Amino acid sequence: MDTEASDAIIRIVDKPDDRPVFVCVWGGPYEVAQAIWKVKNTRTPDELERFLSKLRIYSIARQDNTLQWLLDNFPDLFIIVADNTYRGMFSYAPGSDASLNDIDWVYENIRRGHGILGMMYPENTTMVPSKSGVREGDTPSFLYLVSALRGLNDPNRPDQESWGGQFIQPDPAKNHWYDGPGPESVYKWRAEVQEDFARRADWMLP
Repeated sequence: MDTEASDAIIRIVDKPDDRPVFVCVWGGPYEVAQAIWKVKNTRTPDELERFLSKLRIYSIARQDNTLQWLLDNFPDLFIIVADNTYRGMFSYAPGSDASLNDIDWVYENIRRGHGILGMMYPENTTMVPSKSGVREGDTPSFLYLVSALRGLNDPNRPDQESWGGQFIQPDPAKNHWYDGPGPESVYKWRAEVQEDFARRADWMLP
């Protein structure tokens, strides 16, 4: 069941470019799994190995069964599974400084004085009325790459600290990475992340 997205993933990985292809999964990795399934069933084992070697997947939680299929069948496939780490983005994450991304911060840095686009930012992204503020729960998969661009981490080394968290590899025989310190490894960088967010929001000004 090919999709436009799964075809695009194959097309991008197939480009004559040795750089890895990072896929930030903010829902289930269905399209990634479909792309891999197609390559597995239409190409040689060596071609499949080359295809898999370029992929880097950062999955927020387990939002459909295709993630488990990938974990069960492709031990060499680079996969970060953030089952809990991403919660460090929430304004109400236990132990975090909520003043850096609560509703007052949203109004001061995003919604007010930042044009129409800023005004469109949701007043409550937490779905918990009493804890309004920034949630952005899936964003660590993107922040993992942003902090790499800033020189904080090597995105090929999930065991390093990053804005997207820090992870462990329970089985050295599998290139699969799971929650390490957890939410704290994300919210410890909240001041830097929110400073970057506010600076980007300034780009929305006319």
